[in-house]
Amino acid sequence: MTQQEFLKDLKENTGLTWDAIAAASGVHARALKTYRMPESSKDYRPMPNVAKVALTSLLK
Repeated sequence: MTQQEFLKDLKENTGLTWDAIAAASGVHARALKTYRMPESSKDYRPMPNVAKVALTSLLK
């Protein structure tokens, strides 16, 4: 699963907006936006493990 797919699934499963996901996880909204970009985008940034852990915690 790509990073982009992970984040789309997270949004779908939580029912939260991107801003609410950012606030609930402690990940800055701007950083979350760069993580959602396709890997081919010049604005894409790989998500650090600490961000993935914080975002995954929203699924529990």
